[in-house]
Amino acid sequence: MNSSKLKVSLLSLSVLAALSPLNVMAAKLTVEQRLELLEAELSSYKNKVAELQQNIKDNEKRNQTATNIAPQSPVADNIENENSEKNNAVAKPEVKATQQVAVINTEGNKPKVESVTMKDISKFVKEDIGFSYEGYFRSGWGTSNHGSTQTYAAGSLGRFGNEMSGWFDLTMNQRVYNQDGKTANAVVTYDGNVGEQYNDAWFGDSDNENILQFSDIFLTTKGFLPFAREADFWVGKHKLPEYEIQMLDWKSLTTDVAAAVGIQNWDLGVGQLDASLSRNDVDVYSRDFNNTTQMNTNSVDLRYRNIPLWQDGSLSLMGKYAFANKTDEQKKNESNNSYFELKDTWMATGIVRQELDRDGFNEFTLQVANNSYASSFSNFSGASNSMAQGRYYYGDHSNGIAWRLISQGEMYLADRIIMANALVWSHGEDVYSYESGAHSDFNSFRAVIRPAWIWDTWNQTGVELAWFAQKNTTQQGQDLKESAYKTTLYHALKVGPSLLGSRPEIRFYGTYINIIDNELSQFKFNDDSKNEFMAGVQAEVWW
Repeated sequence: MNSSKLKVSLLSLSVLAALSPLNVMAAKLTVEQRLELLEAELSSYKNKVAELQQNIKDNEKRNQTATNIAPQSPVADNIENENSEKNNAVAKPEVKATQQVAVINTEGNKPKVESVTMKDISKFVKEDIGFSYEGYFRSGWGTSNHGSTQTYAAGSLGRFGNEMSGWFDLTMNQRVYNQDGKTANAVVTYDGNVGEQYNDAWFGDSDNENILQFSDIFLTTKGFLPFAREADFWVGKHKLPEYEIQMLDWKSLTTDVAAAVGIQNWDLGVGQLDASLSRNDVDVYSRDFNNTTQMNTNSVDLRYRNIPLWQDGSLSLMGKYAFANKTDEQKKNESNNSYFELKDTWMATGIVRQELDRDGFNEFTLQVANNSYASSFSNFSGASNSMAQGRYYYGDHSNGIAWRLISQGEMYLADRIIMANALVWSHGEDVYSYESGAHSDFNSFRAVIRPAWIWDTWNQTGVELAWFAQKNTTQQGQDLKESAYKTTLYHALKVGPSLLGSRPEIRFYGTYINIIDNELSQFKFNDDSKNEFMAGVQAEVWW
């Protein structure tokens, strides 16, 4: 028995010695070297476990033989009981080469066998390396009854069956410091569009859809600020989290940013504070549109989130203010009326979120803005808040006001029926519209609902119904209307019941779009048609 104890102890020490080099040499080895070392140690480890199993079996046989030969007496009974206790203290490890290995620890004189899965080992390696890789993309095939498929007003009619581009986001996160409660991570995100019309869609070719940009390059830290050790403090090209209306594919709250500094998740009182200072220069046009001047602009973004209201209900309050840092020459150009005047702009947001049964939810948002932020509200399709059209600023922005009410979420109408919604009502007075010009008024309503029947975890059949209508009234009193409706019937292969929160998803769809009014866009499909039927299949995934 002493020999068996010695073997178990030596084996335990061997296991500990086998695992320790991973921590000792982590800073000196590459990822490939660490994985190679880990595989070698696991192989040796399994041999030692097999040897331990054989020793246990041999020990059991010796004990059985001794029990059969020895005369029955009180002394023999005590020996048998003692052997039984010791044998029961050593569990037989079940080793599966491709799934798990056994880890033997010692507690006093009794060895203890624990199971470690390959998932645990993978997590250990990932945490040891400090690297993570996340991403998203969508892609698919489609055709229509008027030649190549075309997207129309997806920001009002919804994305399903009305989204013909391929998009991707890829994020790499590498921990570069972790000591004494302080961490630092370098994060890079690049995203863009993938051409899905031609085979040779090379990046850099101006004649195709392929575009690419670095949307994030920043360093984020935790524990360095003595007054907010739990908060994330970051510097670089980055912005506070966006609030997206997923069914419409635009952001009710976002920030245009070239470089910034910010703090997130700062626990203050009953909620959390986020704040950022961002730079986003714009090119301001001359009034004849022949020249531009680069104007330095910055914005302040403040948010106080997750204020508890009632059971499963919370409130978030947010404000943004963007302003220009003009040169003397730019001020002169504005005063002599040779260039458009860039005006400061602000936006205020309140969001009430209600959590519902079975991971359902609904968000109700109220937003108010002026000047160029108000102009972005007037866009009949994509309506992400922005102070410019891309990087270009133009137009006579007045001090008019625009506001909008938004509802979005998903809920279960029955055990097997789930429905998502996106409803937006917008109104503006005396604002600059990129479709109808200065001093415009507008009213718009867009509604998209998506009920679906849940066959099982992996199959859903549903329909997306959408309608929108917008009317702009020009400075001269002319009414310009834009309206349409869409019906999409689809079947989806999924990995969960949620419409908005489970991916990957493959959807087979048929879509019909009919444009009723097009006085703002003058848009028509191929063959000068105001309606189109499309059929296709699309994949969407994030990881």
